Amino acid sequence: MLANWKELLYYKFNINLWIENHNQFIERRMNMKKKNMMILFSATTALTLAACGGNNNSSTTTTTSSAMNTTQTKFASEVTHDGTPIKGGTLKYAIVSASPFSGIFPDELSQVTTDSTIGGLIDEGMFEYDENRKLTNTGLASVKFDVENKTATVSLNSKDYKWSDGQPVTIDDYIFAYQSIGDKDYTGIRYDEDYKNVVGMEEYHEGKATSVSGLQKVDDYTVKIQFKEMSPSMQLAGGSLCNYIMPKHIFKDIPIAEWEQSDYVRGTKFVGLGQFKLQSITPGESVTLVPNEHYYKGVAKVDKVVMEVVSPANIVSEMKAGNYDIAEMPNSQYEAFKGLTNVTFLGKLASAYEYIGFHLGKYDAAAGKNVTDPNAKMSDAKLRQAMAYALDIEAAGQNLYNGLQHSTNSIIIPFFKDVYNKDQEGFTYNPEKAKQLLDEAGYKDVDGDGLRENKDGSKLQINFAARTRDDANESLVQQYLNWWKEIGLDVKLYTGRTIELNSFYDKVQADDPEIDVFAGGWSTGYDPNPEGLFGESAKFNFQRYVNAEGTAIMKKIASTDAFDSAKNVEFYKEWQKYVHDKAFIFPTLVGESITAVNKRVKYYDVNLGSRKSDLYQIELTSDAAAK
Repeated sequence: MLANWKELLYYKFNINLWIENHNQFIERRMNMKKKNMMILFSATTALTLAACGGNNNSSTTTTTSSAMNTTQTKFASEVTHDGTPIKGGTLKYAIVSASPFSGIFPDELSQVTTDSTIGGLIDEGMFEYDENRKLTNTGLASVKFDVENKTATVSLNSKDYKWSDGQPVTIDDYIFAYQSIGDKDYTGIRYDEDYKNVVGMEEYHEGKATSVSGLQKVDDYTVKIQFKEMSPSMQLAGGSLCNYIMPKHIFKDIPIAEWEQSDYVRGTKFVGLGQFKLQSITPGESVTLVPNEHYYKGVAKVDKVVMEVVSPANIVSEMKAGNYDIAEMPNSQYEAFKGLTNVTFLGKLASAYEYIGFHLGKYDAAAGKNVTDPNAKMSDAKLRQAMAYALDIEAAGQNLYNGLQHSTNSIIIPFFKDVYNKDQEGFTYNPEKAKQLLDEAGYKDVDGDGLRENKDGSKLQINFAARTRDDANESLVQQYLNWWKEIGLDVKLYTGRTIELNSFYDKVQADDPEIDVFAGGWSTGYDPNPEGLFGESAKFNFQRYVNAEGTAIMKKIASTDAFDSAKNVEFYKEWQKYVHDKAFIFPTLVGESITAVNKRVKYYDVNLGSRKSDLYQIELTSDAAAK
């Protein structure tokens, strides 16, 4: 479920806030930070935020597109700047993040968007998609589905493709990637039900076969894949058909268990099919890319791309100084950056959301599945629902994100306009209902100290983990604790502080027993099928919540019945209600993603499915950035 190079997963923010009473209020989300802004806020009264100013495009032509949106965005989705393109030049791209990249760039192994942002430029998947997230047969490969016979035939669109080292590409590279993810020594997190759905994959994974029988090579450029069941997700970008391809001539000689330590994964020896090649790396901080002369769509027009990790606290001043050409901006800093005159702002509905999740079990590595603990501290659904009703998410979005962030009623977010249920009941702020639920569940204040005890009268303390990102996030985390205290819950911040992003996810994924509740975030990708995040074998199922009802709904979503669009919508409505009722996870903020583009970039767009501003096509109108 990682984003491509335009879809930065983690949204950060920074804001200086004044709190009127004992409660400090701020905001949060994953990519955003607000600076130099004073907000008065009491624990019980939300502020009305003044209307925001518009974008300034004095020397630009912009076009508004709402193809991917269910609501209008504040900004246009594409821009053409004045000026005649120069030859070459160096494009500077800011990866806005409070954490460094880990340096694992291949799609098959990367786990965080800072890595996949870079990886998306030096590597490439097999398939392309349109504005409706449907595969288009225009990328490296085409696919033909035979639903009745449960097969997909994948064919390379050319016999002339080359890897960045000049070696030829064949269908063996695709088969190799597919099969390697199913290998018992594979260290990544992508082996799940989608891969098990290939005939013979489980036998191969268990060592009962030397190859995957369902991967039937037709010729050097074609493979027929036999599935146990067909799923509508196969037709979607990021769906249940493998999109990965690897240079077999490189990785066949490296033990799979050692891939992540290899220079071909972490270093400048990386061999891919992307628009660029790695020239140099400053670990965790920056990479310099040069054009891949073998890129199948053509050689990049710029001489270099420099990608650097930039703190959310610094990105506004960096863009103002003209130090970067492209950056996804922190929504919470809108007041600080809206007046910049050397950039144009583009907007789209983000395919991402933040959430609160509950630790309800563990991942059994030996069995390869999630196991729910019925005795987990957070096992009572009414306790989880109460914690959801206690948070005033809409106030956070409206007051602190200038209307660019807001609450949502469903884990299937509005980005998925074809299956999103706008009528699904959500967790709107209702502290009285939260208290009622806790009373009904038997969590009562026995000793009169204002804090509720367990049902048996013992002390109830809940440990809450959150990521370190910026000052705004720190404040919001404290406000979460205050909101929960207001309904009588003693919630403590795990370790007493927020946790560095990579370490945070390491702890959550390792099922740290000291973590009861955690605040995370997802970039959704383009397939809403919940199996990869919440399935029994999904390693991304950080809640470790599995039951027969949810599994049955997910099977319906993945069934051939769901090829009927009406039934597909019906099944997704069932899923959204199920998630709300069980409340093992609930969404917090969703909203608009804003990209700042320096006015020396000739053309850029953020339209879903568009290929017009892939970085190999970017042209600059001057050697120096506009300031």
